[in-house]
Amino acid sequence: MTIASDLQEGEVFASLSGVSKFYGSFAALKDVSLTLRCGEVHMLLGENGAGKSTLVSLLIGANRPNEGARVLCGRACPDLTPLEARESGVNAVLQDFGLAPSMTALENYALGREKTRGGFLDKAAMRAGMMKSMEKLGVAIDPDARVDTLTRAEQQLLEIVRALGGKPGALILDEPTATLSHDESEHLFSTVEVLKREGWAILYISHRMEEIRRLGDVVTILRDGRFVSFHRLADVTNERMIAEMVGREIANFYPQIPHTPGHAVLEVKGLCSGHKIKNVSFEVKAGEIVGLGGLVGCGKAEVARAIFGLQGIDAGEIVLVGESIKAHSPPAMLKRGLVYLPQDRRGEALALNRPIAENMAIEVLGEAGSAYAGFVRTGVLAKLVNSLLARLKVQPAEPNKAVQELSGGNQQKVVLGRALSRKRNLYIFDEPTAGIDVGARLDFYHQLQRLCAEGAAILLITSDLQELVHLSHRVHVMHEGLCTASLEGDKINEESVIAYAFGETP
Repeated sequence: MTIASDLQEGEVFASLSGVSKFYGSFAALKDVSLTLRCGEVHMLLGENGAGKSTLVSLLIGANRPNEGARVLCGRACPDLTPLEARESGVNAVLQDFGLAPSMTALENYALGREKTRGGFLDKAAMRAGMMKSMEKLGVAIDPDARVDTLTRAEQQLLEIVRALGGKPGALILDEPTATLSHDESEHLFSTVEVLKREGWAILYISHRMEEIRRLGDVVTILRDGRFVSFHRLADVTNERMIAEMVGREIANFYPQIPHTPGHAVLEVKGLCSGHKIKNVSFEVKAGEIVGLGGLVGCGKAEVARAIFGLQGIDAGEIVLVGESIKAHSPPAMLKRGLVYLPQDRRGEALALNRPIAENMAIEVLGEAGSAYAGFVRTGVLAKLVNSLLARLKVQPAEPNKAVQELSGGNQQKVVLGRALSRKRNLYIFDEPTAGIDVGARLDFYHQLQRLCAEGAAILLITSDLQELVHLSHRVHVMHEGLCTASLEGDKINEESVIAYAFGETP
């Protein structure tokens, strides 16, 4: 089928040939080539920091290559701008959303491509376009809702809807299912398959092998800013792709975590909060991982925020290490040894323009040993930060480097480093591996294993079914604000979790 660019299926829509991108002496990309063809889904694999984001920035006109050629729709484009890329049919959904939070969903959808009639905005036409794109994706978002009132999953869907409303041509999807539910992901997969049949050239970045296998035709693998390999997916195994991506063989992806539960650290009794949490009860013991699963919007994220004191409690009780919590606030919970790692690490957990060291050590600045006579003991803090950098394998291990310059996986390690800077009784992780690569995931899983062995209680909230099933000792499933199932042992499996998440019985 012909797409808007008049290219036929199988023809090259965009290509990068031998491109390099330097920042000073650092090579973010070095001699990398990639070709996007109409009617083909091209998977891009690589660890965080492998150069995927830099490569995408070249395709969308946000950066200019220092070496090599960039060709779009048969034309050499050395000075491509984002506007020219969009007008040529390049549509992108990036990990870091480009939404204006104070504007409505409809205003964001039409931003930069507003329709006019008689010199005035044609709001009816823009609304119709948004409704058509939402229908194509199979989702419903209130066009008049301000973006800052939408959940992160809804914002993700809005980014995809906005991309679908652009000029047909190429679609770049960077970890698009990181915050989506199973049902929403299925709608996206169906849309990708339709776009492929319509002749779109699709670049899809993911670390989830099931998505790669289901959607992809070909795959390019990067490591350390360099091209490693290109395969047709029918001709390569998962094991080989992972080994080429991380530079080593990986066995036993999910570590065995012994279950030796001790005393109850957290007890949630009849918790109600707003319209998202309805009479939820469960407990987490020392030395165990309790998983909390369910569809996006089911209330699982709100449970974490209510426990930590980020949203009010209408009814119920929270008991921490045997003490019923009355003064319910984040400072009070931190003081009692509870730490919460939010899903939106960039918006809620990090001071992006500040150094790694400050982000990791901020909680301990006022503690005895960290300061003397009103002055920070920089040597003590440096020792702490360096030990955390080594433990978590943060790259680059440069304490004075601004966090915003790190890859997503390394930013998440900085958040975890701050959590590890003090002794904790309970860790609450909300979507901790969303958008991070296989290597960073493995590192995180081994940190869970170590914390559990040290006697910590862990509440793991995740939309990744395999992660939930393989890492949790017990699983609670939520549906429309209610806890619909509590699973243990052999009953913890993907089929059961999905059924209960949809409010059904397996």
